[in-house]
Amino acid sequence: MRSIKNYTLATIMFMVASTAVAAPPSIITTGNGTAAACATCHGVDGSGNAQAGIPVLAQLPQTYITKQIADFKSGARSNPVMTSIAQALSAKDVESAARYYASLARPKSQPATADPSVLARGENLAINGAWDRQVPACFKCHAVDGLGVTPVFPPIAGQHASYTVSQLQAWKTGSRTNDPQKLMRSVAENLTDDEMHSVAEYLASLGSAGNTESRMASSATIKSEGDSKKPAPSKFVPPSESTIPKNAFGETVLMGKNIFVNTQQYAKSFVGNGLNCTNCHLDNGRKADSAPLWAAYVLYPAYRKKTGQVDTIQSRIQGCFRYSMNGKPPALDSKEMTALVTYHYWLASGAPTGVKLPGQGFVKVPKPDQKPDIARGGEVYKNNCAVCHGVNGEGTKANGKYAFPPLWGKDSFNWGAGMHRIDTAAGFIKANMPYGRGGSLSDQEAWDVAIYMNSHERPKDPRFKGSIAQTRDKDHDENCLYGRTPKELEALLEKQAKAEAETKAKQAEVKAADGQAKPAPGQLEGYSPATAH
Repeated sequence: MRSIKNYTLATIMFMVASTAVAAPPSIITTGNGTAAACATCHGVDGSGNAQAGIPVLAQLPQTYITKQIADFKSGARSNPVMTSIAQALSAKDVESAARYYASLARPKSQPATADPSVLARGENLAINGAWDRQVPACFKCHAVDGLGVTPVFPPIAGQHASYTVSQLQAWKTGSRTNDPQKLMRSVAENLTDDEMHSVAEYLASLGSAGNTESRMASSATIKSEGDSKKPAPSKFVPPSESTIPKNAFGETVLMGKNIFVNTQQYAKSFVGNGLNCTNCHLDNGRKADSAPLWAAYVLYPAYRKKTGQVDTIQSRIQGCFRYSMNGKPPALDSKEMTALVTYHYWLASGAPTGVKLPGQGFVKVPKPDQKPDIARGGEVYKNNCAVCHGVNGEGTKANGKYAFPPLWGKDSFNWGAGMHRIDTAAGFIKANMPYGRGGSLSDQEAWDVAIYMNSHERPKDPRFKGSIAQTRDKDHDENCLYGRTPKELEALLEKQAKAEAETKAKQAEVKAADGQAKPAPGQLEGYSPATAH
């Protein structure tokens, strides 16, 4: 875009448009008669210019374009050309331009010219990410196929590779800082230049309606440049998906993965909400400290207090469908159960049986000094979670499907799910949220936002019988807020805080007494007439 005097936008667009594209009406005309012709650089069809690194604007959400122009105008985003143009535009000008480009069809993707190995590496990052370096998959935020999640996460499929690379570099160096909650900065800082180039080339190769479902179903985890620079892992690492055998067993592993990643599509009849298994078990069930499947598989059969019996891995999976998915469990001999167990088994290949592996389950977050507080948790949520999960925890959809899951309400997990336990939720949040910034919240913030999330209404516990109070007393402990009113919850927190303070005081007394009762030289440590038996 550049300022041009004494021309209407229609004239400019006529000059740069092909005969196949009709010139739209004037969309920007400033009050002083100067027209800022977006089409001069971005084209009438919004296709941009790959060689010049000018981005595709067609089909970008109107709200996203409006925000970027506002950021150029305020200085939150810097570009000499765009800054001067943005400052000359009125609110009406911006609204017209944004509405026009949002209405256009996405330009057809150009044939990929990059080396196949480059595209394969980029595909792996887009679909699987690099969770060991806090790099979530591109499609986790920008939706399957990279078609975007309005209003925050723009479409990235078909965007020019040169522009994508330039923006990743800008986030990495800090010259661009207008991403929500520093999400893109965190991602870019953990990508190598080679990875940026690879993922940009892959995204550029995607069309406006390309289907990556099939690629996601069989994509292999490919070693990237960043992996080779890291020391050999000391913890258990599940096998690479490239090692899945090309036989009937391998097909069952892939079927299990598909069910796990896209439960809504591959096991919809067993699901009663809007979640997929991978919403809580990140990186397709591979990520440590996110209840990874490989660490769970080797611990079953095992006695569980929740069920009061010895559970197999099959009955454990059934419980997930009943509570976390708020649905009905697949039969033990169903094809879905066989596939899921096979996927668990394959991920645990080489892991020692009966051993609690590092990274198993969720991290244990110590109780903070202050009691968990719903009001503080609401602030943590607003500042760190709402951009993805919605202001009211309703989740965010793209193309009719949840791109970010609902955290409460009818489409979320029910009262009986493990994630409804405040300590469990705090552990998951502390290690994994926000995306790409796991570990950035304090223990206090993790507990506060966990209690805020779980203080909201959600589907009832399927074990419900008689009354909420009876169900709570039978099946829930102090870490669950099942059916409690705000007043009851406040009383419970006060009681917990008082009990914890008394426990700490007693521990301090014992420690002080131990320090005063150190044995004299030559005396047997731990012996005294009072303790002798």
